[in-house]
Order: sequence, then structure tokens, then C-alpha cells
Amino acid sequence: MVNSLLLLLLSTSPGLQDPTRPLQNAPIEVIAPIEQVQLAASLKLQAIFSGGRASAIIDGQRYHVGDTVQDYRLARIQPTQVLLEGQSEPLTLTLFPSLSTLSN
Repeated sequence: MVNSLLLLLLSTSPGLQDPTRPLQNAPIEVIAPIEQVQLAASLKLQAIFSGGRASAIIDGQRYHVGDTVQDYRLARIQPTQVLLEGQSEPLTLTLFPSLSTLSN
């Protein structure tokens, strides 16, 4: 009985905040321009072939070094990533993006 009254009292206190609720004014760090993030999210590197003439499968299409991918030029193909160069900063697509964020 006392425990339930204590919980009721604590839940109605205006000065207390739920400890599992995210902070209201958490700082947001911008790491890339919005357009580049949207473009990177729309481009998916699906496979890399390195035998003979290297190629990469991006969004279901095969590309070689020098080919145009949207507004970018495929500059380099590496074992787990490709480098796209364009008018703005270079864009790197990773074959396994979830693994690269775990290692950082």
C-alpha cells in the first residue's frame, strides 16, 4: 500500500523527469551536407567484383571506374568500398556500412 502511494506521489511530481526519456536540448552534430546524406542514403553499394576489370553493383547496375553514377564519377573501386567524385565533396559508399560504423 505504501509503495503504491509512493509511486503515485512520484509520478505526479512536476519537477521530476523520466530517466529513460531522451534529453530535450541534446546537441545535434552535422557531419555532412543534407543533400549528400540524402544522396548517400539513396545509393546502395551491393557488390564489388575485383577479378580482371574491377566493377561495382550500385542500385542494381554494374559500373566500372570512370562511369557516371547520378551526378558523380566512379573514381576508385576498393575491396569493401567505392569512391565517387562530383562537384561537391567526394562520396564513399561502403559495402557493409553497418560494420564500418561499429568499428568507428
